[in-house]
Amino acid sequence: MSQSDEKTGADTQSNETFDDQKTLRLWPAVLLVIIGILSSRVTDFFEDAPSWLWMVVAFGPLLCSILALVWWTFFSRTTKRQRICGLIGIIGTGSIVLLFLDQTMYGPVIMMITLPLGMTGFVVGLYLARWLPLSPNWLAVTGCILGFSYSLFFRYEGMWGDFTVRLAPRWQPTSEALLLKRENKEKDAMPLPRRLESMKQVSWPGFRGVDRRGTATTGQLETDWVKNPPKEQWRIKIGPGWSSFAVAGELIFTQEQRGENECVTCYNASSGSEIWIHMEQARLNDPLGGPGPRATPTLYEGRLYTLGSTGILLCLDPINGDIIWKVNIPEEAGRSVPMWGFCASPLLLGEHVIVHASEAGEKDVFGFKASNGELVWTAAAGEHSYSSPHQMNFGDSQQVAIVTDEGLALLDPTNGTVLVEHSWPHSGYRALQPCVVGNQQIVIPTGMGTGTRLLKIDVESANWSVKEIWTTKNLKSDFNDLLVYKGHLYGFDDSIFTCIDLATGERKWKRGRYGKGQSLLLPEENLIMVLSEQGKMVVLETDPTAHQELASFQMLNGKTWNHPVLVGNKLYIRNSEEAACYLLPAKESARKVSLIESN
Repeated sequence: MSQSDEKTGADTQSNETFDDQKTLRLWPAVLLVIIGILSSRVTDFFEDAPSWLWMVVAFGPLLCSILALVWWTFFSRTTKRQRICGLIGIIGTGSIVLLFLDQTMYGPVIMMITLPLGMTGFVVGLYLARWLPLSPNWLAVTGCILGFSYSLFFRYEGMWGDFTVRLAPRWQPTSEALLLKRENKEKDAMPLPRRLESMKQVSWPGFRGVDRRGTATTGQLETDWVKNPPKEQWRIKIGPGWSSFAVAGELIFTQEQRGENECVTCYNASSGSEIWIHMEQARLNDPLGGPGPRATPTLYEGRLYTLGSTGILLCLDPINGDIIWKVNIPEEAGRSVPMWGFCASPLLLGEHVIVHASEAGEKDVFGFKASNGELVWTAAAGEHSYSSPHQMNFGDSQQVAIVTDEGLALLDPTNGTVLVEHSWPHSGYRALQPCVVGNQQIVIPTGMGTGTRLLKIDVESANWSVKEIWTTKNLKSDFNDLLVYKGHLYGFDDSIFTCIDLATGERKWKRGRYGKGQSLLLPEENLIMVLSEQGKMVVLETDPTAHQELASFQMLNGKTWNHPVLVGNKLYIRNSEEAACYLLPAKESARKVSLIESN
């Protein structure tokens, strides 16, 4: 071939590339990329995010990526050869990357990050080809490779409360892996007499303390944490899980995941050292919340009751962790494990231990004999619930309140008879505790987008009835429990702390972006302690007229959804990676009284 022919061929190829870029209709793909990026952060633009918005975050980037692929295949106005080459490049590079991804990245991350980044890189490559003297296909596929390859360097660690993805460098060991390497450390040899004496001093019996109201009794805490900051007493690595603590004297109990075992663990409250551990071979792999137990142990009449995320109900000896009895609820009831696991912290009333097992049917709430685990009664209550049974004392008797996707049910704890029901369907999950107000009222917090409702229970008539007082969307908690204090409700409206009037449901104030954390009421101090999702403890004044932040202190690292526990001035906190105990500063007058009493 002559030089003139070669030059003519090169000019023809250059003209074809130029013509292809002129005819390429790129703006739909660029628009889809922008929409995909915005959809992944859409919650940042809403103060009152509706419940369906998480669907946009989870599936918006994926949908835009699929539409971009459709655009390239059918509507890009490129040649058939270029479209086929581009498709081969996308499918080929994507398939190769999928083979080498960390196993934790399969699932939500592929939909929300891997595929969207690969398609974004492809579109960016096409866009750059308008100005660079290179083949559009080569640039597009190169961009696709770079976009897909980003996911190779990370592992997935669940999601934050706003449904944004948590990633960590792939080569760094997980907190759980580091814990397992040090698992053979010596146990704390606390003498038996001290353990027995501790069990006579149950100060925090289980989930959210006495009556599950999230209320702590303290002694004049100092709120100037700049001059007198909290003092860290101990800090330990802990297995994944969203359990809180039960506390008795020098013993604290929690649940956690260690490898393929769900564990009930007893620690020394003074040092954080492990005293005993009970293991059951079970592991829940939840792509949103992560692995580990969700429920909190319950101390009752010298025994410890726990429910694992896969439905193993245990009664243990709190002195040494020995099994007294064990029930596998899925086997007992023919149930499957709920999407986000069994979450109900066992409720002990009289001779019964009561739990909720999520699924449609006639067996939803279970009453087992506390002494031997024998199934005494079952009751139907909603299709699913991630709340815990809650004790009520309306009239002259006790009841069990169950909040489900269908509404509220009050049951007789002795036989499971449904005393009264209130229908308030919610399309999402309910993972919140009801709140007792006075002698006849109850608050039902619901979940994202639905709001909160105040009910009045008529306990004076032969047949109980329920009357709705108000329903408001001024307080839409997700899984962050509420506090009742002096005619007001305090809690998270999505991720912003809020106060509303109990009489009317009207908002008093909304301020304080603490993520989706948990709170604790200190009524003697007129204070609220908020443990933020990022592990920062914030102290607020219980002032219905204004949001007043008195102190703050960073206490934990990582995503923190677990409820804090306060006994005296000792604060016990944990998340899915670490646990810590802080000594909170006391006012000078309280310190003097303490010294006098100790002498």
